[in-house]
Order: sequence, then C-alpha cells, then structure tokens
Amino acid sequence: MEDILYEEGFFLGQNNKEIYYRQYEVKDSKAVIVISHGFCETYNKYIDFIEFLNNNLFSVYILEHRGHGNSGRLGIDNSQIYVEDFNYYIEDLKEFLDSVVMYNLNDRKLFLYAHSMGGGIGALFLETYPKYFEAAILNCPMLEIHTGKYPYWFSKLVSDFYCLLGKGKSYVLGHKPYNPNFNYSLEDSGTSSEERFNEFLKYQKEHENSQTTGASYKWLNESFKALKLIKKPENIQKVEIPVLLFQAGKDTFVKPNGQNIFAKYAKNCKLIRIEEAKHEIYIERDEIREPYLKQVLDFYNKCLKYSIE
Repeated sequence: MEDILYEEGFFLGQNNKEIYYRQYEVKDSKAVIVISHGFCETYNKYIDFIEFLNNNLFSVYILEHRGHGNSGRLGIDNSQIYVEDFNYYIEDLKEFLDSVVMYNLNDRKLFLYAHSMGGGIGALFLETYPKYFEAAILNCPMLEIHTGKYPYWFSKLVSDFYCLLGKGKSYVLGHKPYNPNFNYSLEDSGTSSEERFNEFLKYQKEHENSQTTGASYKWLNESFKALKLIKKPENIQKVEIPVLLFQAGKDTFVKPNGQNIFAKYAKNCKLIRIEEAKHEIYIERDEIREPYLKQVLDFYNKCLKYSIE
C-alpha cells in the first residue's frame, strides 16, 4: 500500500551486541504492533504478515533477535543459535522499545505479536515489564519445548552436563550447520503450505544471514531455565492485559502443556486451538491462514476499541 515509511537500523543490545530492526510506519495508523520472531527466523518470514497488518492500518516494528538475521552472531558458526543468558532477549526487546519504538509511538496504542521462541521471550517480557503493551498475541509460544524422542527431563540433564563441561557452544544432538544441498522437507517444517515453504527455502539459499538452522546446548539450557520461570503461576498472574494465545493441533516444535498453564493463570487470556494447523500458522495454507488472520485482526481491533473507550 502507499504511504508506508520504511526504515531499518541497529541499536546496541546487551553486551554491546548490534541488534537489527525494521519499521513499517503507516500514515494515520491505528496502533503499533511489535513482532518478536521465532527460533532461526528473520524479518523476511513475516513480510506478507506485515503487509497484511499495514493494509489494515497498523504500523509494524520488528527486531531480529541476537544471533539471528542481520543481528550480531554469537555461535561457533553462522548457522548456530547461541545465547549467553535468555534474559538478554528480554533486555534487548526493552531497549528496542525504549530507544526506537516509544520514540515514534506518540499517543498510539502498543500491541505485541510474538511467535514460538519469540513467544517465550514475549511471555517473559510481559511478566517482567507488564506496563509496556496494551494487548498481545502469543502464536504457538515456546513455553514447553518439544524434545522429540528424548524425554524433557533427559534433554535438560544433557544440556546441564554439556554446559558444566564447558561445551555449551556444541550443537545440540541432531542439529547441524546449514547445508544448501540438504533436502529440507515440507513434512518436517512448521507449515503445510508447499508454496510458502519453498519460498522461504529459496530466500534462505540466497541470503547468508538467514541460514540459521540449529541450537547450541547453551541456548537450550538457557531456554529451559527461562521456561521454568515463565510457567510459575505467580509470574503469569502479573500479566493483566488481554492476551490471545494460538495453539496448533499439529505442532511438532513446542508442546501445549506450557501454553495451557499460561492461559490458565494469566488474568485475561483466551486460548484458541486450531487442530489442522502446524507451528507457523501465519504462513499456513490459505484455508487455515485466512480465518486465522481474521481472528488476529478482530482481536487487535477489539483491544483498540476498548482502550479508546
């Protein structure tokens, strides 16, 4: 659409790490939505979603979390996701809001859209700093990691062991550097849309900064510690704003139990489970994505209306 002011830049996050962001300001926008993306994602995966929000008169700001996209790398190679402390994600987001978003907010309302790992970041941010956002959508938030064939407790024990040995920068078992010749499959992905799956694979192959593919044991260990904090009822109860939590029936990346706990104890949280959806609902096939987008839009518009009244 016309009348979009696009800007990009960097700000300094924790430990002076450069964090990349983009902003899509719409003329006469109704509100501002901040996007917190998922594990191994970049801003590009949200281009269509951002366009949808812009077309409905919402300005959008998105940062690329440390170790992702154009932001400063931390792992042993370009493909690995590593984090020194999960709280750095939280403090980076706070700095982004304070130094970039709030500076441009004026008197508009501020909403959050947070997916997967970004949903875990978003949930912990809402518990730590409950006064920033007036409403939030948590899309398949990472509140309990799906550890595959290994039990949750065993995966945590292994991550503890590797970090204790000083091997936190080793790849998690089964995770490897990006390989352009590897046959990445639609079946193992977070969407059932072959078109959107192939579109991202093509982009990833052509853009080195999007070629993040695996976790370090330190990232996993920090995530386990953060998720324990997020799921404490006394922390969840600090979240009083309206929250819409989407849960995917065919999610193979995160488990639903942590989401159910959050929805139970948050003071104003509605959980919507979409049985046929996989993890990345925002890029699912149209018959799933279209009604989902309507629910997203209805929620933000409803929260905007109530905040005005």
